[in-house]
Amino acid sequence: MQQILNWMRRLVYPTAIVFLLWAGYQVVASPNVSQSDGRILAVYDSESTVPDCDKARDMTPDNENISASALIGLCRAARTSAGHGPEVALVNIHDALDHPLELRTTKIFESLASKVAAGPVMGVISLLASPDSPPVVRFCRAMQIPLLLAVAANDDLLAPSEDTNGLVFRMTPTNGQQALDMEKWLQNGAGGQTLRVAVFHEANTFGEFLQQRINDLINKTNGKNIMLFNYEVSDRLGFSDLMPQLWCGKIDRIVYLGFAPRALELLNTLRWYRADPDAVACTEPAPSGASSRDSRGTTFKNVTVLLSSGAYDEDLNDPRKYSFLFKVFALLPIAPVAGKETPSIHSAATPDDDYSEASKYGYDSYAVLDRLAKRKFETSSAPVYSGKTGHVYSFDEKGELTPHDENTYKPYLLRSSNSTETP
Repeated sequence: MQQILNWMRRLVYPTAIVFLLWAGYQVVASPNVSQSDGRILAVYDSESTVPDCDKARDMTPDNENISASALIGLCRAARTSAGHGPEVALVNIHDALDHPLELRTTKIFESLASKVAAGPVMGVISLLASPDSPPVVRFCRAMQIPLLLAVAANDDLLAPSEDTNGLVFRMTPTNGQQALDMEKWLQNGAGGQTLRVAVFHEANTFGEFLQQRINDLINKTNGKNIMLFNYEVSDRLGFSDLMPQLWCGKIDRIVYLGFAPRALELLNTLRWYRADPDAVACTEPAPSGASSRDSRGTTFKNVTVLLSSGAYDEDLNDPRKYSFLFKVFALLPIAPVAGKETPSIHSAATPDDDYSEASKYGYDSYAVLDRLAKRKFETSSAPVYSGKTGHVYSFDEKGELTPHDENTYKPYLLRSSNSTETP
């Protein structure tokens, strides 16, 4: 049995090469790939497969599946442009993700190659999250097919940059930009006092990247008014065990770098904690430089929490479901869902109750790729406008389609907090 498995593994990459060569032959034989009158291939991940965008209207929005939410938005844009915009062919790679990494890549290559060989292709829109996107990037690089990353924000997806210039574009600001905006938020909140910040990061690529980058930024700027206390969020970590330590340390800010399930667990733990001064012995004296308060109290009502983009959940912006004594902000590239949000700053985004953040990027990705194709993917300095997100996109000096400087991550005060003040 082991010999059979070893034999199969040896066939993985040869099989992938065969499919690439086959698709490459189709490209040479028929110069229809990347034609402005071709179809858009939309790659997504969902347990429910839909044959076309007409059927996608029946999909139930899933806040935990960013790819499916983005697909709903893209298909709405396609239906709105029916008869005027490019046709969309859907590629669901959900089953491929169940395979080991090597075979997963081959399966994704197979799916894309079969679509490319079926007829003219304008370009590819990936609605996948960052961890699932590399095979699509590799395929489009090899085939020289323009690719638009609708929701993936990993900094390294376009590396090496010389292989993606004028070929692979992204819609969202990068995670590196998110770290910069978090660092600015902390610096602005420090003022003339020492800010004591507890940074919780999950032990995954997203959380560890942000944690390392924020620590580096604070150190480089000599943030002497900011003291960082780092905590790794693992399966074994119990937030309740840390509450006395955070309470005694007079933490001013809590930053959570990760995703919604554990972030909500932390928020609820902070919400229900009540310190008993007789039972909680703060062995150390009050920290020097800590912000002065009339009374420590027994709760975390004076703390302010900032959630990373991955930790935000739309339900957290609904005061009917959640209410916290402390202020909760989410760092997002666009405003939260209209009808729920109370942003700390104004946003250019147009309110639309039916669109989540991911679906807005999905909607705009359709229009942006159509406009890029009409320009024949030339990296001119003229901006490309998009509607739902409120972003204005243009090409940078490397030929990458990026948001303008004003399109970054901004802190939005969620209505689940009883406070309406900004930090």
